[in-house]
Amino acid sequence: MSAYKKFDDIQFRDAGLLKKALEELGFAVLEEGEALPLYGYQGDLRPERVQLVIRREHLTSASNDLGFVRTEKGYVPVISEYDERVLLEGKFLPRLRTAYSLRVVEQVTQRLRGTRTTTTDGSVIKIRVRY
Repeated sequence: MSAYKKFDDIQFRDAGLLKKALEELGFAVLEEGEALPLYGYQGDLRPERVQLVIRREHLTSASNDLGFVRTEKGYVPVISEYDERVLLEGKFLPRLRTAYSLRVVEQVTQRLRGTRTTTTDGSVIKIRVRY
């Protein structure tokens, strides 16, 4: 049984942009509600409660549910230790943060009616918005 971890240092302020980022990574089936339960890979009910959840059947065959709890600062990921290691080859959170950040930049660019240029230097992505 894999324990769940809450990543308080990672916050996604906008639920709509978070959903778009998840969809971009291939996680389009998302359940929304209040105090939704999380289930382990064997269908066992876990004590954690979240507001957004991707059910385990939409992940890998041995995955647990993956959730996001709403806080005053935004949505915080709640992920099992197993899924943290396995999803997207252990790069789920970094890739989600990147996809979300790009959606934020896209939204700001549209709001300012500006243009965006992106350059990649190794693993560093640099984004400039001109308005």
